[in-house]
Amino acid sequence: MHPQKTEMITVGRDGMLAVWDMPKRKQTLNVKLEGPADAVAISPDGTHIAVGFINGKFSAFAYEDFRMLKQNSHRKGKAI
Repeated sequence: MHPQKTEMITVGRDGMLAVWDMPKRKQTLNVKLEGPADAVAISPDGTHIAVGFINGKFSAFAYEDFRMLKQNSHRKGKAI
């Protein structure tokens, strides 16, 4: 959940990041990611999003335009 807006962010194994308007129960935006993801978090001030991918990579995005700010990996090699 976004800390100030009535929005929720989801990611999935389909490689999509989606923004949902909770009162309207509708998706308002979706962005194709580089691959399947399992985890998403929003910063306490609502300005950044962190996404964890199944291949061990993680990325940080700006909430306002979903621009990638940083990407890294917590492990080497291929995911099982």
